[in-house]
Amino acid sequence: MTNKTDTHTEELAKAILPEDSTQAINTLIRLTKSLCLMADREASAIAHDDMMALAILQDEKTGLAEQYIQACEEFRDRIEEFRGVDKALIGRLEKLQNELGERAHTNNASAEQLYNNAKARTQSSLLAAQEIGQTVHVKYPEKQEAVNENEQTQNN
Repeated sequence: MTNKTDTHTEELAKAILPEDSTQAINTLIRLTKSLCLMADREASAIAHDDMMALAILQDEKTGLAEQYIQACEEFRDRIEEFRGVDKALIGRLEKLQNELGERAHTNNASAEQLYNNAKARTQSSLLAAQEIGQTVHVKYPEKQEAVNENEQTQNN
């Protein structure tokens, strides 16, 4: 059976935010800045239609976002401790979080547009392939080689 002291010690060991309120806010600011930079890199990958870079960024972003979420949960759990922190520092964090929200919204809209464009191109290609399949007749002579009946034969 685990006692409360052991559980509290384990939670502190896993904590992202330092115990000092000002340092904790600075940690949140640093994480938010990192996510903003990640969003900028993501926007660049989307703008350049670089799917490989975008996929790699998604993996990186997942880890960073998990840290950010945990830090925000810790912040909410300790909200009373942060009431005495310098208002300018809190304002800076709030401004960065608003910027992150705007960047994420813009990137999500761009990614959705990219997805819709790719989907349209794929559907168009499938339709073209179906049309070709319906107009080109292939017969297999005794040699079992495909022959396109629509091709003009050359007489030498």
